[in-house]
Amino acid sequence: MRVIPVLIVATMLAGCGSVQQTGDSQSTSAAEIASADASAPGEAKTGAPGAAEPVKVTLPQLSYSYKLTYLLPGDKVAEVQEAHRTLCEQMGPARCQILSLQRGTGENTHAEATLQLRVASNEARAFTDSMGKSVTNAGGRNTESTIATEEVSKAIVDTRARIEQRELLVKRLTEVLRNKSGSVEELVEAERSVTQAQEELDQARAWLTELQGRVAMANVDISYGSIAASADAGSVTGQLGDATLGSATSFMIGVRALLTVFIYLAPWGLLALLGFLGIRRLSRRRAAPPAPLGDG
Repeated sequence: MRVIPVLIVATMLAGCGSVQQTGDSQSTSAAEIASADASAPGEAKTGAPGAAEPVKVTLPQLSYSYKLTYLLPGDKVAEVQEAHRTLCEQMGPARCQILSLQRGTGENTHAEATLQLRVASNEARAFTDSMGKSVTNAGGRNTESTIATEEVSKAIVDTRARIEQRELLVKRLTEVLRNKSGSVEELVEAERSVTQAQEELDQARAWLTELQGRVAMANVDISYGSIAASADAGSVTGQLGDATLGSATSFMIGVRALLTVFIYLAPWGLLALLGFLGIRRLSRRRAAPPAPLGDG
């Protein structure tokens, strides 16, 4: 048995794998629909006459991401952030993972912090509600709450189809090497093709794992900001202080603008003044009457 026909088929499969990726996913969906349609008559016979057939619905695969912003008293930012961190650690790494934690080292009245987590998608809503309660108990409030979704159903179907193609290709090329039929060059080429197909298979499996992880775990980005003490108290003194500060800032900005204009225009103004004085002097000389001649 010669190895050339098998290598030709394997090469064609490797070249057309990426082109047929979408077609295979569509064929898979069509096959599922056809299977459901074919099983419908048999189910109708066992069911009650005239009963409506259930429609098979495939739920989309969604990846969730949450973005939350909290304002807290300055001395409560670190405390609330640690409470959220503890809440995540108590859930365990299979349900909640800490990606990053950052906290400013400034004054307590101007503290800022961030926390990035990955939480199980089916528990993310309850988790964010628990965090909101701890913020409220600390005298803070939620100023931003955003939920974004991304559908990855097609990417998952396409990746699974690519994995099936590469598995078939690796299996066929492995059989060629196992039989050891053909010349040395053909066997070397078959081994090289097996290595390349195996690498593509590993990459597709890793990508599928990542997609499934994005569906199973939701990203939660949390930002903490501090509320100024005057704003917390809501006193008239604090409001007047803010108004005075704003007025002084506006005045200084105006003064700076005027000085900037003066600096730019001063040289041109000086040249214009010198020109004006020169022209005036010449005009006076021409307008002056001639001096009288003496008796000669």
